[in-house]
Amino acid sequence: MIKFIDDMDIYKKIEQKLVELGLAELNSRPYDCAHSVLECNASDQRLVVVGFNGSDADLEWTNLSAVQHGKANPLESNVINGAQGAWLSTTLPKRLLALPEELGFSSSSTVYTNAILLCSENAAAVKKKAKAVGFSGVDVLVDRSLDFFEQVTIAEFKPDLILAYSNSLNDLSAASVLRKRFAVGEIYQSNRSRYYNTFSFMSQIAGRRVPVVCIRHMSRFKPCVESIREAWDFQVKTNG
Repeated sequence: MIKFIDDMDIYKKIEQKLVELGLAELNSRPYDCAHSVLECNASDQRLVVVGFNGSDADLEWTNLSAVQHGKANPLESNVINGAQGAWLSTTLPKRLLALPEELGFSSSSTVYTNAILLCSENAAAVKKKAKAVGFSGVDVLVDRSLDFFEQVTIAEFKPDLILAYSNSLNDLSAASVLRKRFAVGEIYQSNRSRYYNTFSFMSQIAGRRVPVVCIRHMSRFKPCVESIREAWDFQVKTNG
C-alpha cells in the first residue's frame, strides 16, 4: 500500500508524480543528493547532474522508498556515502562532488539524478528490464522518466545548467534521451577527442531554456573542465 508524505509540498509532488507515472515501485533512486537540497530555494539549485540510470546496487530501493528515506534523513547524501567507500569505487562519486565546485557551483546544492528511473546491471540491460517490469518497451520507460525530469526536477529546481555524464548518441544514454526529447538547435562540439568528447545543446524544458553539456561517463573518463565551460558558454551566448 503506497503512503504519501503529508507535510512538505516538494515531497508530496515528487511522490504523487512517481505514482501517476507508474515509477513509484521501480527499483531506483530519483535523487542521489542529500534531500535537504530538494528543500532549498530553487535559486540555490543551479546545477542538475544527470547520469543514465541506477546500478543494481540500488535494488534495495524503490523510487518511492528512496524518497521517503531521504525525507526522514535529509542530510544523508548517497554521493557523499559513495565518496567515503559505500560504492564499488570512489572514482565516480569523488568526481561528481568535485566537478560542480570546479564549474563555480556548490556540490552541496547540486541536484544529482538519472535520466531513467530504473536500475539495471548496465545500460544495455535496461531495455530487457523495462519489459520485465511491465512496460511495453524501453521507450515508454524513457518517456515516463523524462516526464518526471521535466515536471518535477526542472520545473521545481530551475537550473542554470544540466550536465549529462553519459554521452553516446548511437544508443541510449543520458545525452541521447535528453537531446531527443528536449533539444532546440544544433549540437556544439567543444572537444572532439575520444577521451574528452564534450558537446552541448540548448534544451527547452518546462518552459525554460537550459544549456545541456554532455561528457563521457565519469566512472571511466576524467572530465575536461575547460571543454565543459566552452560548451556551456557557447549555448549561453548563442542560444540563451
